[in-house]
Amino acid sequence: MASNGHVLEEECFRDKMKNFWKMYNPSVESMMLSHDAKNLGESEKNEILSYLPNYKGKRVLELGAGIGRFTPRLAQVASHVTTVDFIQEYVDYNKKENGHLNNIVFKCADVTKLDFPPGSFDLVFSNWLFMYLSDEETNNVFRKVLEWLAPEGCFFLRESCYHQSGNMKREENPTIYRTPIDYCHALEKTTAQDKSTFKIVRGKSILTYIKYHCNPNQLCFLAKKTSIQSPSELMQTIHNCYNLNSIIMAERAFGHMWFSTGGEATNRDLCSRLTLHPDQLVLDVGCGTGASAFFMARHYGVKVNGIDLSHHMIHLAIERQGKQEYNVKKRVHFEINNVLNADYDSDTYDVIYSRDAIHHVSEKRMLFKKLYKWLKPGGTLFFSDHCAWAATNTKEFVDYANVTKRWTLGTVASYCQDLRSVGFVDVQGEDKGNEFVAITRRELRSLVSGREAFVSDFSQEAYDELIVSWEKKIRFAEDGQLTWALFSATK
Repeated sequence: MASNGHVLEEECFRDKMKNFWKMYNPSVESMMLSHDAKNLGESEKNEILSYLPNYKGKRVLELGAGIGRFTPRLAQVASHVTTVDFIQEYVDYNKKENGHLNNIVFKCADVTKLDFPPGSFDLVFSNWLFMYLSDEETNNVFRKVLEWLAPEGCFFLRESCYHQSGNMKREENPTIYRTPIDYCHALEKTTAQDKSTFKIVRGKSILTYIKYHCNPNQLCFLAKKTSIQSPSELMQTIHNCYNLNSIIMAERAFGHMWFSTGGEATNRDLCSRLTLHPDQLVLDVGCGTGASAFFMARHYGVKVNGIDLSHHMIHLAIERQGKQEYNVKKRVHFEINNVLNADYDSDTYDVIYSRDAIHHVSEKRMLFKKLYKWLKPGGTLFFSDHCAWAATNTKEFVDYANVTKRWTLGTVASYCQDLRSVGFVDVQGEDKGNEFVAITRRELRSLVSGREAFVSDFSQEAYDELIVSWEKKIRFAEDGQLTWALFSATK
């Protein structure tokens, strides 16, 4: 009986969603649920298609195609497109508009009941679909998509997060507004029968919605099918050290929203060293929860693209972006990405900025080569980072840095050498070891003074672990093994 009841509940949910969409006549406005669709539509479409991997000559499955806003553009590049929607009127409209393209199959079907042979597609594309599926339905379709994809195939999805974005009046709104981390977790836990999984390649806000509506809550994700059974050691460390609780706990030392040495006070000092002007483009590498990006946008009027490998960091950054004042909210955007895999246009950024993040990158010269390419001629690279004071260190420090933290520490001199080797000029590296000790001691005192509240909010064990971590940083710095440095260079 419980099973039958569950089936009836699912069918009722699907009928509710179908009835919701049957209220809208086939049009761009109804697909976007926005009266501004004509202003948004083309820009948004071009942006979303620019985030897709190379699908030239590939097999594409388009889920929740609606009236086919993306169908012809996909078909012009792909060898074949199977386009699916569960409203017959929408399918008919799509076929009427695009049926002249002979590489498209039009299908009316409920995605939750859809099936294809394993390995049928190289790219599965969806735009505003899973916010109309329950969690269980979403998980099941994610598993099916993984099965349908060929090895190394990609899955692209775009969804509204947090709350409603469209401005069209709705009598009823059954939409499910998840958070970015909900989608990340759902993708990461998906496993196919052949034991393949999804690897999240990229996740980011749609810039068009930030530009037109100051809305960062339109998110897209790109995931790749992989046979690798477990994440890399670095990714495991990122997930363990930078989960939501760990981030918020560390903010008790750095300051609310901050996750780098000295928090806001240090950031204020470092930004004052840069010649920032309104509307300059800044890339914030390892942007964390977005505090530096918000600060630069607020005080200098620059536009900031923040990139970080941690899903939890970007989740918090986007959530907090939605609470910023208009002029700040509109000038920043964030993305989940490995900076070594990122690909921005040459000569794009006026400034590239980073706070205590590059020690996570082992291929530093490769990174600096990319940063050099992305900077405009005359542009500035400025970053702070943890460094090894010398090449020889104690086993305790090596275990702490290389094993526990998964840091790859260079010396101040090796950083400068690598920067010069890829073409940077006016390279400067300042060892700030003494300043680092003083700052870290202040942070430790802040933790101690806030012990009672911390333990109440978290636990005594978590508090003790954080205290030990800060004490180790101080001891290693005083022993002359760990230091902290500032670097600047010009293209």
